[in-house]
Amino acid sequence: MKGPRLTDEEFFRILDYNYPGLQRVLDAFEKGDINLAKHEFVKHIKSRDKPKFFFDWRDRFKPEASSSVRVNLEEANRILNRELTSVGVSYKFGEDIDWELNPIDYMEWPWQLNRHYFWRTLGDAYWVTGDERYAKEFIFQMRSWVSKALVPLYDDGNRSKCWRTIEAGIRAGQTWPWAFFRFLSSPSFTDDDIVTMIKSFVEHARHLLRWPTSGNWLTMEANGLLHVGVLFPEFKEARGWRDTAIARLYTELERQVYPDGAQIELSTGYHQVSLHNFLLAYRIVKINQVWLPKDYLVKIEKMFDFNLYMSMPNGELPGLNDANQFSIRGSMAEAFELFPNRKDYQWVATAGKEGEKPKVTSYAFPYAGYYIMRSGWETDDRYLLFDAGPFGYGHQHEDKLNFVLYAYGKVHVVDPGNYHYIYPERDRTNPNWKWRLYVISGYAHNIVLVDGYDQRRRGMPRETYVISEPLQNKWISTPEFDYVCGVYDEGYGPKREKFAIHERRIFFVKPDYWIISDYLRAIDGRKHKYESLFHLNAPSAIVDEETKTVITQDPEGSNLAIVSPINDELKIEIVAGQEEPVVQGWIPAGGYAVKPIPTAILTKEGGALTQFIYVLYPIPKGERLPVKSVEKIKVNGGFGKSLGIKILFEDGRIHYFVQSESGKRRA
Repeated sequence: MKGPRLTDEEFFRILDYNYPGLQRVLDAFEKGDINLAKHEFVKHIKSRDKPKFFFDWRDRFKPEASSSVRVNLEEANRILNRELTSVGVSYKFGEDIDWELNPIDYMEWPWQLNRHYFWRTLGDAYWVTGDERYAKEFIFQMRSWVSKALVPLYDDGNRSKCWRTIEAGIRAGQTWPWAFFRFLSSPSFTDDDIVTMIKSFVEHARHLLRWPTSGNWLTMEANGLLHVGVLFPEFKEARGWRDTAIARLYTELERQVYPDGAQIELSTGYHQVSLHNFLLAYRIVKINQVWLPKDYLVKIEKMFDFNLYMSMPNGELPGLNDANQFSIRGSMAEAFELFPNRKDYQWVATAGKEGEKPKVTSYAFPYAGYYIMRSGWETDDRYLLFDAGPFGYGHQHEDKLNFVLYAYGKVHVVDPGNYHYIYPERDRTNPNWKWRLYVISGYAHNIVLVDGYDQRRRGMPRETYVISEPLQNKWISTPEFDYVCGVYDEGYGPKREKFAIHERRIFFVKPDYWIISDYLRAIDGRKHKYESLFHLNAPSAIVDEETKTVITQDPEGSNLAIVSPINDELKIEIVAGQEEPVVQGWIPAGGYAVKPIPTAILTKEGGALTQFIYVLYPIPKGERLPVKSVEKIKVNGGFGKSLGIKILFEDGRIHYFVQSESGKRRA
């Protein structure tokens, strides 16, 4: 059978002929003249002023319309030759397109191919040039897909290559409407072509209505469902599509966004995915005056606050969990349009040229468990992000108590970010799966390994990854210092064995440096080996054995020193580009590539209680480390369970830091 499943007769039966402008369509259909009915329906589509899209298809004929459209004609011409790209890998199709092809044994390739982002590129090329070749190729590809990719009749869409609900939502809410209106003026886009595509829009809406999922997928699904309902109100079912989509989106704003503004997957990247789809939905209903709950934007503002307060002084967000580091300036510009009273959004959007600098510096997200310690908002300010939160609803990494450190214009202690979603059980012959497994593991993060094992939270019931109350982590922020404490007690290794508990405390001596102390408590009565990892963004790093200092070696930028007490018993080594006995010292480098980075490993062995303490001191470009040494000091007649250090500076200054096991501290 060839698609669409929706027949001509059913298509015209499900139209709402009470909708203005459809009388001629009804007359032709009742006479049995399907071709005339299609012609009259397309005439109606082209003559209507409402609903509106984000651009008017008639504007293609205006000279100024194309001047604002940026298009990559080189890429458009590759698409014209059926060289289609998915997940960064291109494949040259011949006379036909196999929409289920998987040329690299990586399921994301066919899945993301079926999002049809390249139709937007073709549409923009046609809009700017008027070259009918782009229209004809789009029409060929659209009809090829509709013909071959039959909508599932039952709930197997998320196991198919063409009809996962995430792809259906992206097509219906992002790529297909864009292409539809870009090509609507083309003489090559015939009545039958247009009706065929709208039939598939209907099938998309019905599929999305029937099989909702959850998380960021549901925002994409609901946005797609809403777009079809808004853009094609001529169908009897359209109101139901709109109402259901709006109800789902509104519910998801409550269910999916914590009170502190963080999206429950706790990925800085998928936070943007949900935010983007919530906003697309808001915009399409706003320009078409469709009802939306009055407080819809309340949580949207909190989601923008998340971007603002999480951002580093360079205006970028760290890539946490499945995410890559990226600039939030565009997001802040979007936020300022919606909330013009927020001059802090404007300040970040314009890199400080307009608006007002944010008044808040350090900031806690009590549900997400993210804690931001910052000296200020200028590029050379210091910043540390500490993760002491729940596992997250999806796209998780095994990295509780991980941290990212930025200072003097660059990130020094890095999170690995994201890598392609490759798994050995699914993409069996793809050679890159080991990098995926490494990036999501604790080995790629700045945590403590126990007996060579990393954390293991994966595999628990998904609902346990989301919380309903604020976390009980200790957080103090004053003009002189910030302090935070978090605990990991959920198990290590493949069996999730709970033989040790890790407590990490971070003290920010504003505005210059941090003191990090790690308490490892063995709860099985045995001795364990603990390895504290620091993934460093530098060409190289060295160890000064005399002062027990790790210092990065970047002649072109600022550097970072990790200084341990000179009288502490620990082993320090630097690893980079290691594959055996475990993968260590790598970071994704774009596409499928990885590159080695120096990774400091500080190792101790201990029984009931093992303590690490380190001073992390950022060094401006061209300057020397001002810390001469760090030394453990006796507290209350002995080390006991309290932790004290003396920091001796090159200029003769001395800082003392004392912290008890219960977390009380003096500095």
